[in-house]
Amino acid sequence: MKIKYFVLAFLLANASATAHHSFATHYDASNIVEISGVLSDVKMRNPHSFFEVDIVNDAGETETWEVEAHAVPILRRLGITRDTLKVGDEVTIRGPRSRRPEKLLLFGAQISTASGVTFEMLDSIRQAPDYYVTDEREGLDRLSGKWMTYISGQRVTDSPMPLNAAARTARENFDARANSSSQCVPMNLPSILMLPYVFQISIDGDTVNILHEYSQVRRPVVLGSESANVTDPMFGSRTGRYDNGVLIIESRDFPAMSAGLASGWDPNGNGADIPSSETKSLIERYEVSDDGAQLILNYTVTDPEFLTEPFSDRVVWHRMPEDSPIYEFECDAEIAKRSTENAAILQE
Repeated sequence: MKIKYFVLAFLLANASATAHHSFATHYDASNIVEISGVLSDVKMRNPHSFFEVDIVNDAGETETWEVEAHAVPILRRLGITRDTLKVGDEVTIRGPRSRRPEKLLLFGAQISTASGVTFEMLDSIRQAPDYYVTDEREGLDRLSGKWMTYISGQRVTDSPMPLNAAARTARENFDARANSSSQCVPMNLPSILMLPYVFQISIDGDTVNILHEYSQVRRPVVLGSESANVTDPMFGSRTGRYDNGVLIIESRDFPAMSAGLASGWDPNGNGADIPSSETKSLIERYEVSDDGAQLILNYTVTDPEFLTEPFSDRVVWHRMPEDSPIYEFECDAEIAKRSTENAAILQE
């Protein structure tokens, strides 16, 4: 018997987010499955990776299970490469099964190899780092560096945003088959600020350069002047200033977007995209802890057409070692669609 079923509290109980996944829409956290077999296909891609595992069932027949996993940057930080997991390798994979019982699909929460190596896939994005990096620089330079945030939990029933009737109608009518993620459209603000990917800040004179590893989004901010994002108008125009240890970025002129306030994949969306209008604006306030080890963001987003009042939240990043790599993130449209189709099936 190569399939085992578990009833576990598991760390999935409040983990409806993976790298950018509306977990509860896709998988049943109360139905944990363990499969053992041979890898027959390996696709390490972005925004998600997929493996196929051939197992022998109780009838002695070979069946193929599909395993969804993290994007390439997260796998690489776990030590998983195309040499680590390759076609022909024997593996044991544990995780929550698809909510459609006849579909042989699970999320790979734990992957073990025949050599005894085990990769804890969810711990990699849910636990604070085992490193502690401080910094003694002063002023604006304190913000420089590479930062990482972690998913500490998930609201599991509704969006925490103060949605008005128009936003709730859009949420109720959300169709996963038409969401922006399936078309490799990067998440917008504030969604992109919550993802467990490297967030890099570099200072060049009066310019603060922000790089999101996810989708390689770049947001330059010129302090004291208007700074339109000429490379990608999705993120609007910005003004920035540094005041008493706080970097303040004010953004506006966003286009109307189907997932401009929240994506179904982030904690504010919780399973459904929330649109935004051209009236959307965002204020980001960044400051560094006294020891230089944490970057603390307090943000407020406003959109009178979809929110009854401004919404504020907080994100904390941990400073990473300077030599931490930033991986390329090229979205694979075929893979993005494959993940979305899994969600669409589960919503029917």
